[in-house]
Amino acid sequence: MKRNYTDSPKTTKYRALIGGLPESQFGCRITSGTLRYAAVFVIGIALLAGLPLSSSGLTKTTSPQSSGRVFVCNTLSSSVSAVDAESGAVLATIPVGARPIRIVASQNGRKVYTSNYESASVSVIDTVNLVVTATIPVAENPQESDITIDGTRLFVVHHHQQVVSVIDLATNTVIQVISIGVPPAEGKTATDIAFTPDGRYALVPNYAKNVVNFIDTTTYAVTDVPTGDQPRRVAIMPNGRRAFVANFVGDSVTAVNVRKKTVAGTVPTGDWARGVAVNPQGNQVFVTNVADGTVTVLDTQTLAVLGEIRVGNKPWQVIFNADGSRAITSNSGSDDVSVIDTTTLTVIKTIDCGNGSFFSVFNQDQTKLYVSNAGSLNPPFHPGSLSIIDTATWTVIGTTTLELQPFDETFVNPL
Repeated sequence: MKRNYTDSPKTTKYRALIGGLPESQFGCRITSGTLRYAAVFVIGIALLAGLPLSSSGLTKTTSPQSSGRVFVCNTLSSSVSAVDAESGAVLATIPVGARPIRIVASQNGRKVYTSNYESASVSVIDTVNLVVTATIPVAENPQESDITIDGTRLFVVHHHQQVVSVIDLATNTVIQVISIGVPPAEGKTATDIAFTPDGRYALVPNYAKNVVNFIDTTTYAVTDVPTGDQPRRVAIMPNGRRAFVANFVGDSVTAVNVRKKTVAGTVPTGDWARGVAVNPQGNQVFVTNVADGTVTVLDTQTLAVLGEIRVGNKPWQVIFNADGSRAITSNSGSDDVSVIDTTTLTVIKTIDCGNGSFFSVFNQDQTKLYVSNAGSLNPPFHPGSLSIIDTATWTVIGTTTLELQPFDETFVNPL
């Protein structure tokens, strides 16, 4: 049944951002003519630029596996691109459910799981043979997902639905549906999830209720801890003592004592706090401020603001390299990534990528960074792509053309 939603003043800020993002286009009507139009542009641009074509029914490249693979969700093509991590060649384009929006890898790297937003399903992909081995029906609007610390279950957060599905990965069946609230109005929902290092809790920022849900992974009991206004993302310290929740509308970050399930403090950030990550050492937390084009850096113990760093336009995601010496922001509005020295808290390099740089991921030995660029179906048309960056020089060494609106991605090196 189609719901009728009404906006509240609190959703105005959210809608100003979300209107131009891949996540907002699930309800748009993409006709076969539109897809053909976009495909023609992809072919033409790729041929002119000398780039490899993706498969979208066009080409398929087969080559032996070398140093891992990058799997990228193509949201508007309902497919996943498997890219050779060394050469950048598209090994296969794998059809999945409608609008794959998130992807997560198993611990051994032999499977990846996509949340198919419009077909209410999760696709299981064999990362060696590059085929879908199972399609798991779930509740409507699956989005963010993560695998439990013991590797046995997949938790899936359902956008707008206020439920979390639990999938047994041995049987590929839903074994539990956890209620985290009453289904809210559009634009107010839960979309992120992270597990505590001991595996005891799954944390879900719930911006319909202005809380972070603590889900007991054994009993599935839910405990709410207050946050700022409309929490969006969560990151947890390596020692598991504190979690940090980015409050999108509240322009702040809330620190939560995980053991006590209490608020340790809430600190103002820049405008539209979204991306959040704790460094490997556990002493810094970085928060991206989408509207400001900045990153706020906090001390994880004292909650003191250590600095505010100017990066690109609309920084979407922030990640750290393995030793924590560099932080990377994907700047969706300026089509680039910023490389931050985490000691001096300064940007040491800005790297131009493709149109709409949303997500980035390192390969196993940290020698390369892969950036997914969503592209655009609006004139002037920009094809979706994957930028490959050498981390020794922080320069783009390859660009692979993908399908329509590549978004979330993951790196695997199957064991």
